[in-house]
Amino acid sequence: MQTAPASTSLFGFLEDLLAPGPSLTWQAQGPGRGTEMRRAFSGLFGRFFARAYLQEHHGFVWFTAIDGNDFHLSPRWRVRRKPGASTEMPDWICAKPGGLAIAEAKGSHQKSNATRSGVPGPIKTAAGQISGVWVERSTPGRPGTPPVWTPQSVKGWAVMSRWGLTSPMRAPFLYALDPETEGEPLSTDDTTSLVQAVARMHLGQTAEGLGLFPQGTSDKITFAGRQRVRVGGDPTGRIFLGGVITPFGILNLDLTQARELASRLPDPRMVQFVGLEESLYFALLQSGRIDPLEAQRIGERTMLGPDGLVVGAISDMIDDKDFSG
Repeated sequence: MQTAPASTSLFGFLEDLLAPGPSLTWQAQGPGRGTEMRRAFSGLFGRFFARAYLQEHHGFVWFTAIDGNDFHLSPRWRVRRKPGASTEMPDWICAKPGGLAIAEAKGSHQKSNATRSGVPGPIKTAAGQISGVWVERSTPGRPGTPPVWTPQSVKGWAVMSRWGLTSPMRAPFLYALDPETEGEPLSTDDTTSLVQAVARMHLGQTAEGLGLFPQGTSDKITFAGRQRVRVGGDPTGRIFLGGVITPFGILNLDLTQARELASRLPDPRMVQFVGLEESLYFALLQSGRIDPLEAQRIGERTMLGPDGLVVGAISDMIDDKDFSG
C-alpha cells in the first residue's frame, strides 16, 4: 500500500505462493520461470522479508519508502545521495522510539552457498547504497541565504534473503549487516524530531495507499469506499478508517456487500478490511505527535500493528453506526 498504492492485492498473492509452516519457504521451485522472472520475484519479496525482519527482531515501527534523490521527510529533514556517490538510493528510512536507520533489502534466488566467498555480493551492494547517502538536518542560514544542510549519522541495515524451496528442498537464508552512515551524532531532540518526521511520512504513505486522501493532499478524506468500523471483540471500541481489500485491490463495497462477496469465494479470507486507527490518522492530519500502539491480535482473525494498521476478516468488522457499546 505504501510503495504501490494500486497493487494492494499482493497479500493474497504472497500467501498463495508460500508453503504452510513457520518458515518463509516457497512451494515447489518458487514463483517465476527463467532468470529474469526469478530475479524480479526475489527482489520484490526480499523487501517483505527484510521489513518483517527489521520489525520483528529490531523493533522498527515506521518505514518510509525513499522516493528518489533529495527526498524530503519534512522541511527540516531530507535524505540525499552523497556528493560523488553513484549508487542507487536505499529502500527506506525507518524509525522506532529513540532509534533510526537507513535500510536496504536484497533478495536472492541463487542456489549456491551465499557466504562461501565471505560477505554476499548483494549485501556488499546494499552496504554501498547505505554509505552513499546522507541524512541531513536543515538549519536557517544568514538572512537572505538558503538553509544549511548538515549530515547526521544514523545506523544502516542491509538485509538479504534467499528463497527456501520445497522441491528440491532448500532452507531459507537471511543475512544482515549494520553499517553506520556518515555525519554528526544525532542529539536527543534531533532524534525525536526525525523519528516523528519518519512516522508521519509512513502514515501518510499508508493513508494514500488506502485511498484516505489523494496524492499530494492531506487535508480531507476523499476515498468513496471509506469505511468507519469497529472490531468485534475489541474491548476498547477503537475506530478504524479504511476499506475492503480483495485479490482485485481496493473495492468500493460496504460491509454488507463485502460479506456477501466473501461468502461466494472458496476462501473468505480473500476479502479483508484494512485500515488505520482513527486517532493516529487525525494526529497525522492535525500535525500531532505520533506514538506506536501495542501490536495485538483482536479476537481470532484481526491483527493490529504498532503503526496503527489493522488487517482483519470482514466478519469481525462492525459498522460504526451499528455499534452500541
